[in-house]
Amino acid sequence: MNQNFSRRRFLQASGLAAGILASGAGVPRVHASEKSMIKIAWVGCGNRGGGAVRQALEAEPNAKLWAVADAFEDKANAAIEALEATHEDRLSDGIEERTFHGLEAYKRAIDSLDDGDVVLLTTPPAFRPLHYEYVVNSPKMIHVFSEKPVATDMVNLRRIRAANEKALAKGIKVGVGLNNRNKIRYEETIKAIHDGVLGDVVNCWVYRFQGPHNLGPKGNYTPLQHQLRNLFCFDWTSGGFIVDALIHNLDIACWAAQEYPVFAQGSGGRTHRPDKDQLIDLASVEYVFPSGKRLMMTTRTMPNTWSNFCCVVQGTKGVAHVGEGVGDPKIYKGYEALPFSGVRGEVLWAPSSPDNDSYQTEHDRLFAAIREDRPWNEMDRGIMATFTALLGRFAVETGQSITAEQAWGSEFRYDSEIAYDNLVDIDGPSVVMPDENGDYYIPHPGVTKFV
Repeated sequence: MNQNFSRRRFLQASGLAAGILASGAGVPRVHASEKSMIKIAWVGCGNRGGGAVRQALEAEPNAKLWAVADAFEDKANAAIEALEATHEDRLSDGIEERTFHGLEAYKRAIDSLDDGDVVLLTTPPAFRPLHYEYVVNSPKMIHVFSEKPVATDMVNLRRIRAANEKALAKGIKVGVGLNNRNKIRYEETIKAIHDGVLGDVVNCWVYRFQGPHNLGPKGNYTPLQHQLRNLFCFDWTSGGFIVDALIHNLDIACWAAQEYPVFAQGSGGRTHRPDKDQLIDLASVEYVFPSGKRLMMTTRTMPNTWSNFCCVVQGTKGVAHVGEGVGDPKIYKGYEALPFSGVRGEVLWAPSSPDNDSYQTEHDRLFAAIREDRPWNEMDRGIMATFTALLGRFAVETGQSITAEQAWGSEFRYDSEIAYDNLVDIDGPSVVMPDENGDYYIPHPGVTKFV
């Protein structure tokens, strides 16, 4: 037992049981209403995971954090200590004995759950298909919150798609961290677009201009340890900047267009980033939808440059500004309103709904579905958003035009040498290793082949 943990105050069982709703009919299993406590296992103790576990606990007064798993012991312990300051009474008794570390710690955390409990999958997304499969194949009925993206290559995206077919058949409730889909004002804006307020949607634009990710010092870490502690700087862990950082607004654009792309071509690469990692500096992608509509995505991650972060939807009656980075969405009359302009023009339409914390709402909705035993599975949405980002990444990295059919058939995988399933030793080699100079392979358009 970690001696740094403080004594905790726990709620009485009678208090925990208050407010539980009756369950619906379905496959025989334990529903939330039949349990005195919903146990939560938290797998992956990074920053976003820290937010997810707090939001899950706020969403369900009958829930307690039951188990924790991370590749690193210090991160698992630090996560519990941080929660003591804000949610001490929501930590289950004996959680110290259910705080696991190592690359297979997820199994022990998930195995500690019972029917009707919930696991939060918030590790680097490379491990999402492996972990999701493990939950779905469990003999227990365990519900899932999965962060985005849900894979980092198409081989493993197909793998998670197959696992989700089992999850749907089994009735597992699944939430996916595309939180902007749970922003009520965004929902209202997209509905207005679909109802014709914008006229016919013509094109969409997605922008993300910002400073670069910082790569932490290598220190005495092995390449695998270094990469996992700097997951946003390596393609195999995060999927790369396009997949990790553009996925939200790409998803918003597809939502507005009511289509997913069938073609992409793009350009970009790494111009001056000095760090020994795999990040690119800039990229631009043209997507084509089945209807012929276009979606243009552009991103730049350089210091001392102009920043902008939004999604723009152009229609025949005006232009909508909606999505991550926008703030309050609006539809403007005409074509002059620019997301980076101080003068936006006449407002054609604005949402009337109150603002909400979309990160909290996505958990509120998931846990409501669990309590009421309603169908709830957002994984297909996560799969298609991840696919859209991967399609653009393939086009940029290879410099080729790529169809959706080609992308879905891609056999490229980062774990071709060491499968994620066999990556069990935190002190062992990584899926991607540096060369003798400590440099990592970076895709080169025109040289890197589409596989």
